[in-house]
Amino acid sequence: MELKIEHLSKQFKDKTAVNDVNLTLTPGVWGLLGANGAGKTTLMRMIADIMTPTNGAVYYDGKDIRELGEVYRSKFGFLPQDFGYHRDFTVKDYLEYMAALKDIPTRATTQKINHLLDILSLSDVKRKKSPICQAA
Repeated sequence: MELKIEHLSKQFKDKTAVNDVNLTLTPGVWGLLGANGAGKTTLMRMIADIMTPTNGAVYYDGKDIRELGEVYRSKFGFLPQDFGYHRDFTVKDYLEYMAALKDIPTRATTQKINHLLDILSLSDVKRKKSPICQAA
């Protein structure tokens, strides 16, 4: 799997939020750091195919993500710092909801949730209300 970002830019009226970004990402752990207002969320929205760039393109395994559409979006996940959630959902409820949106079978969902919570050392918060995760 390769994600290639070429000359990606986003202009809002009189502000350039992202200016000519070029990256090639391969499997691994990646972080995106920058000051408030640096364009991190705008960049991620374009990579997630939620926002259209002013210039440039994002390629998934050599194919333009705009042509892949839902096929690409079903493989890519993006959780911004501020997101909507049902306040009565537990961490497990929220993860099950997200899995349902991705059409992941129930049996696989339970196994994946338990595995992910274990490796992230979050099994103890599985049944707690999700707002505890807001600041984490």
